[in-house]
Amino acid sequence: MGTSQEQSDPIPGLTACFTCMNSMRTMPRSLDSIQGLVEHVVVVDSGSTDGTIEFCRERGAEVVHRDWTNFPEQKTRALELCADSPWVLNLDSDESPDSELVAGIRSALADPSESVDGFELNRLTLLHGQLLRHTFQPEWRLRLCRGGKGRVNHDSPVHDRIDVPGGVERLPGVLVHDSWIGATDMLTRGVRYGALVAEGYRGGGRPINLLVNPASAFLKQLLLRRGFLDGWRGWVAAGGVASQALAKHLAIMELRELKREERRSS
Repeated sequence: MGTSQEQSDPIPGLTACFTCMNSMRTMPRSLDSIQGLVEHVVVVDSGSTDGTIEFCRERGAEVVHRDWTNFPEQKTRALELCADSPWVLNLDSDESPDSELVAGIRSALADPSESVDGFELNRLTLLHGQLLRHTFQPEWRLRLCRGGKGRVNHDSPVHDRIDVPGGVERLPGVLVHDSWIGATDMLTRGVRYGALVAEGYRGGGRPINLLVNPASAFLKQLLLRRGFLDGWRGWVAAGGVASQALAKHLAIMELRELKREERRSS
């Protein structure tokens, strides 16, 4: 077992990278959570005006500007900047590993198998000060990978998935996801994300989708994931998922029907 000094020293060759935009609500906690864990921090910012850039630089992070395009492309740039690092901890600005996860990262990187290129972390959403231990669970995200090995899947403009060519293992602990301020913020984002997904979506947008898909998304989280055990927070989170499904299929319907009307009138 290592000494207390070894347990507080940065892991040699470990770089953390973030993507952010006006993230002062959550960025301090995220950086605090990896203090003493990583050797270097890279932040890809898309034009913050709330002090995020200045704060990150004061904390010793390397801040790089990139105009916003979409989530996968921002994430890809962040990984590219860390390609020469042996290991990369890829986090969103609202994600923070808890103490058990930090210990798990230290243990995993102390003697990693040559066949393993990445590690998945279980993300739990924080809502009004409490973790949702059932809603969305399990939510494994590949957030730790060898430098130059991680590739971002670009299938969705709002959800990023990182793939690696080699083996993947899972670590104990929790990646705290402090995504939403509350229901209003969650619903607003759900509508925006749903519309973004609709732009590249070929199916759906039928009356049956408007009737079935939001209800299915709601019941999946509330019953199948047992979100009701999270109390009223579980109901709110399940409703947020349903709102995004509704927004997506409404936007798909609108886009498709407007194109049909345009073709008929031309």
